[in-house]
This record gives sequence, C-alpha cells and structure tokens, in this order.
Amino acid sequence: MVLSEHKSKKASAKIKESLDDLVHKLEQDDASSSSWSDSVESNREDWEHIKSQIHERQKALKQLVVNKKAGLVGVDEFEEKYRKLQDELAELETAVYNLRLGTDVK
Repeated sequence: MVLSEHKSKKASAKIKESLDDLVHKLEQDDASSSSWSDSVESNREDWEHIKSQIHERQKALKQLVVNKKAGLVGVDEFEEKYRKLQDELAELETAVYNLRLGTDVK
C-alpha cells in the first residue's frame, strides 16, 4: 500500500513538473517570443497549412450561422455541424500548441 502511494506521488510530481514546463514555454517573454518565431520559421509549411485550415473552418462556421439565421439549416443539422467544426478547430489549436512547444500533447 505504501509503495503504491509513493508511486502515485512520484507520478503526480512528474506530471506537475511537465505542466510547469509547458506553462513556462507559453509565458509571454522575450525568450518565448523568440522561440515562437524560431518555431514558425522552422515549420513554415506546417504553419501555413494549419493557418489555412483554421481560416477555412472559421469561414464554414460563419456560413453555418448565416444559413441557420436564413432558415436554410435546421436546429439539429446546425448543432451537428457546429460541434464538428468546433472539434476540428480544437484539434487545429492543439496542433498549433504542439508546433509552438515542440510537444505532442493530445
């Protein structure tokens, strides 16, 4: 029992350290700005692709709202498409953070 508590505390400490490291990387200081620029430059093609996909999803969301207001899309269809687009945007944001931090956070 004591051994499993020790392992649990050790795992918690490791997770906290990992999260602290991620937060530090996200801080807005000169080092993080430089890191961001370096990341963009070294992954230019990926950045452009993700930026384009985000723009497409944002346009699709805007059009979906316009279609709903115009009565071209029912509530159920709107909710389904809205959730799908929001999920896709969340995945793209995660991809941005991963490129920015050099991680593979899911």
